Amino acid sequence: MEHLLRYTVIISFLIFISNSLSGQESGKEVFTRATDQLLTENMELSLELSIKDKKGRVKEKGYDILLAHFGDVEKTKMSFQKPIQAKGTTVIFTKLPDETGLIEVYTPSNGKIRKLQATSENMKMLGSEAQITNVTERDPDDLEFIMLPAQNVDGKRCYTIDAKDKLATDQARGELIIEMDTYRIVQITVFNNEGVKTSFVSLSDFQPVDGYANKMQPMLIVTEDFESGKSTEMRVLRVVSRTDLSEEDFQLPDPQDN
Repeated sequence: MEHLLRYTVIISFLIFISNSLSGQESGKEVFTRATDQLLTENMELSLELSIKDKKGRVKEKGYDILLAHFGDVEKTKMSFQKPIQAKGTTVIFTKLPDETGLIEVYTPSNGKIRKLQATSENMKMLGSEAQITNVTERDPDDLEFIMLPAQNVDGKRCYTIDAKDKLATDQARGELIIEMDTYRIVQITVFNNEGVKTSFVSLSDFQPVDGYANKMQPMLIVTEDFESGKSTEMRVLRVVSRTDLSEEDFQLPDPQDN
C-alpha cells in the first residue's frame, strides 16, 4: 500500500515560491487562486487506483475516505473497498502540528488494532497514495514563488510557477503548471534538492463540487514516481462536502464487534 489526498491526492506534492512580476499577478496570487477553488477539508471521497510497478505489474485498490480538520489536528479515515481480501480494513491518520502524527489500523480478519507513528515510511506502507490533499494544503505564506516563462500545455496558455518552502531550503521544490483562463493546476513536477526530477503529477477531468459554485475537483490524477519506477492512476468516483463531520466519525470499529 504505497505512494494519497500527504495525494494525497495527493498527496508531499506542493512545496512551493513568490516573487511578483511588475504589472502581472505574482506567483503567490496565482497559487492562491488555484488552490482556493479546490475542496481540501471536511469532505468525503470514493477513489479507485491502478498502481503499476517498474516491472509492469498492476494492483487495483479502492477506498472510501473521510477528511476533516479539528482545530490544528487533521484526520483522515480510509476504509478499504478493493482488493476484496482487504475490504473492511480501516486506517486512520492523525496529523498533529509540529510533531509526528499517529496511524491506527484495524484489520477485520483478526479483529486487531495496530498503532504506528506517522513516519514517511509508514505512510507509504499504509495507503498514503490515496491522500490527495498534499496538492493543496500548504499555506502560501510558508512558501516562496518564482514566476517562470508562460507556456502552452494541451493547447492552453499556462502560468509556470517554481516553488519551495521558505525555511526548509534544503528540501524539494515544485514546478506548477496552472491554466491562465481557469486557474486549474494541471501539472506538478517535483525536484529534489539536487535538481533531479523525482515525480510528475497530471490533474484532469475537473468537475464542479455539489454545493459550491466556485469549487472544482480533478477527477483523474496520474502520478509518476521516478525514484521507485511506479505510476499511479487515481480516479475520483465521488466527492461531497461534509461540514457535519465530528471526531466520532473518526473512530475505528470495536474489535469486540468482530
